[in-house]
Amino acid sequence: MKAFNLKDAIGDELKRCVSTAERKYRTPKPGTCEAVLTELLKQIKSIDFRAKSGLPDEGKISRKIYVVVTVDEVLDVATANNWGLATRDGFIYIFNGEYWQPVGADDFKPFLAKAAMRMGVPVMESKYHMFKDELYKQFLSEANLQPPTRGNKVLINLKNGTFEISPDWQGLRDFDRDDFIKYQLSFEYDPKSVCPVFDKYLLRVLPDEDCRKVLAEYLGYIFINNLKLEKAVILYGSGANGKSVLFEIINAILGTENICSYSLQNLTKYDSYQRAELANKLLNYASEINGKLEASIFKQLVSGEPVEARQIYGKPFVMTDYGKLMFNCNELPKEVEQTNAFFRRFIIIPFSETIPPEEQDPELANKIIGQELSGVFNWILEGLRRLLVNKKFTQSMKVKEQIDKYRMESDSVAMYVGEYSYVPSNRCSYSLKAIYDEYKAYSLDNGYKSVSIRTFSERLRMLGFYGEKKMNGRIIYAIRESQKK
Repeated sequence: MKAFNLKDAIGDELKRCVSTAERKYRTPKPGTCEAVLTELLKQIKSIDFRAKSGLPDEGKISRKIYVVVTVDEVLDVATANNWGLATRDGFIYIFNGEYWQPVGADDFKPFLAKAAMRMGVPVMESKYHMFKDELYKQFLSEANLQPPTRGNKVLINLKNGTFEISPDWQGLRDFDRDDFIKYQLSFEYDPKSVCPVFDKYLLRVLPDEDCRKVLAEYLGYIFINNLKLEKAVILYGSGANGKSVLFEIINAILGTENICSYSLQNLTKYDSYQRAELANKLLNYASEINGKLEASIFKQLVSGEPVEARQIYGKPFVMTDYGKLMFNCNELPKEVEQTNAFFRRFIIIPFSETIPPEEQDPELANKIIGQELSGVFNWILEGLRRLLVNKKFTQSMKVKEQIDKYRMESDSVAMYVGEYSYVPSNRCSYSLKAIYDEYKAYSLDNGYKSVSIRTFSERLRMLGFYGEKKMNGRIIYAIRESQKK
């Protein structure tokens, strides 16, 4: 074993300190993607493509050489200046000194073309659209950034630093490019901030304490990547109940650039382009659910599992880190998958308090947004901490009752059975066709979409009704409550 050398140890520590200081010195000051690209472009110099590629002096420089060497040189210059420039999940990101910002192809392709021109690529070649496309594709293949390993850390990026919650420490610290955080909240963290107007509003629209706790916990859950609770939230209730005020506040807290608002139908279609937008968002928060959803993809998204997505004109890719799901709705989707796996993924928070016109304040959301965002964030932090300790959401009877009610009302067969008071029987029976015809008439009268006779029979079995095949057709053993003796 090598003997300990104090001189070497001091030397190594000095090198580490100098390296850290140099890195901080070279880290770009906070700015926009455009500012970082402009500074990077200034560092690009003319190069010898033949020497870089090992080509003989008389050899012709092909487009392939121009493309490969240009991208390599851009990455080398970025690395030398400690500027973050990388690609992940088909998106390109730039570290602006505080967080990683996505940059679109329409902005990045011209940058690469200008960089190529500064290196010495002929002007006509640099401007050719296919050359720009090849540069862009080459960058996507070369600059892939592996996702960071955060362990048990929760990181939230704010204007005055990154708030970290780890098993042995909580607090605000400096920004760090290695965190690969892709957003920044628009306000500063202040542990002393309060939100009395928001508290009063929330108590009025959600008088149940457990419902308020669940809401705070879910908003904190948005920032957690290492706790798999597999839930989507629905804020449910008719108009004039405060949901729209909360919608505006949450958009202000997270920032509209960090939220998308697609319906479940658009997110869960197999050929959906909207699903790819979740990769750069904290939350999908839509004001309505709308339409039919694809249950298998919905369950994947809520569980945070890898899911296939595709950008317009882009190749399919697998998303592994994407936003949570939240919806406001006046009406819940009907005729959905009747399984425990489907319904257990919902948290339905009832907004059942109707606010009379004389109590309504059209400026309420603006008042809270203008003065109390930091205080509302502290309320969310309380929910986040509670969630990390308990490893589950607060149990709310109101939420449970709402989910049970939804499960019943989303199943037209169960509604029919309840309406006609059918119960399982050991001796009395009905023709399956007869009660199916009765069910179809019931569905038509009540505005439900009837299911097929096969699904109808399967739903009855799930409700505890036994059936068997006879010579004259299938029968179901059932009796109406009014016929029981």
